[in-house]
Amino acid sequence: MIENFKLRVFRTVADTLSFSKAAEELHLSQPAVTSQIRTLEEGLGIALFDRVGRKAKLTPAGTTLLKYVRQIEALTNEAVTALAPYGVQEGAQLHIGASHTIAVYLLPKLLPQILREWPKLRIHVVSGSTMEVLTSLANHQVAIGLIEAPAHRPDIKIEPFLEDELCLILPPTHRWAKKTSLRAADIVQEPVLLREEGSGMRHFVEEYLERNGVLSQQLHTTVDMNSTEAIVTAVEAGLGIGFVPAAVLEKALLARSVVIVPLENGPIKRQFSIALRAGPVSAGPINDLLTLLRALTVRADRFGQNKRKALRRKS
Repeated sequence: MIENFKLRVFRTVADTLSFSKAAEELHLSQPAVTSQIRTLEEGLGIALFDRVGRKAKLTPAGTTLLKYVRQIEALTNEAVTALAPYGVQEGAQLHIGASHTIAVYLLPKLLPQILREWPKLRIHVVSGSTMEVLTSLANHQVAIGLIEAPAHRPDIKIEPFLEDELCLILPPTHRWAKKTSLRAADIVQEPVLLREEGSGMRHFVEEYLERNGVLSQQLHTTVDMNSTEAIVTAVEAGLGIGFVPAAVLEKALLARSVVIVPLENGPIKRQFSIALRAGPVSAGPINDLLTLLRALTVRADRFGQNKRKALRRKS
């Protein structure tokens, strides 16, 4: 039987691909980490890592073991969390994977309610693209995913829960700043600031443009950014026009550093979705989070309409 501690050491080396970094993270000496891995390999009778200088690379056997170690850790965390209602709250953890907008602008409003009910719970939020979140979910690195782009995977359940709007923003000095609407075809005339390839936001923008006769190859996109806030700052600095969620714009509109221009055949709407692995959901914090997310759907239309009107008045 493999000891849990050896598996933890193995997983840490596999995540960092470095014996020295794993030692730092585990508060061990490097020889101690090396010894744990060597003992594990000898016990299994297979090599788990190829050592190349200071770097470590997983062998095919190591990659296979890592998949199972992640499942063991995820099931352990789920078991501890599921037992929380019976008094086993110490050490309970909830791992959430979330697309950027959800992680920054939605979860901070919901998590305090979870923590009031579960004061000893440790919540870990990992932000990434929709593809990264789904991969983390499939690999048992997170218990729930909250994504911004459509997804179709047989091993994952997808449930829409909230509608969001993407806005086209310009500097207030731009020649289009006072237009009442813009055509998709106009956008090819200007540098356009978009999120990186694979992000949910970019998917919806490109889908809208293609629906209105503009191919993504026609866009003048010399700069891609993996931060929504960076797009707002770049537009403020005059680097181009950009697409961002309405939720991020309140401060910039109050400061009058950007303006929103409506789109013909718009607005660009997208669905936020819950992603879960197949199977029943355990009682406890994750179930409470699902209840909060599903409650948002009830007031989504009214809230969205009021928010859009308020934002446009400010711009």
